[in-house]
Amino acid sequence: MGVQYICDADGRKTDVIVPIDLWESLTAGKPADEPIGVAEPARYRGIYRDRDLDLETEARNLRNEWNRI
Repeated sequence: MGVQYICDADGRKTDVIVPIDLWESLTAGKPADEPIGVAEPARYRGIYRDRDLDLETEARNLRNEWNRI
């Protein structure tokens, strides 16, 4: 059995089922509160790669938009 995706009524992926042996290999030696993988936002800049942006500031600004009243 491989990785399985669960989709909603509109066909969007909402969840994933990961075999336990794969999960254990991904999380081996990591505390439960430590994120899995390495967050490197610069890898995902796409069309914005050549712009002079501070990604952390931009992400913070986007998050703050949701907190406006």
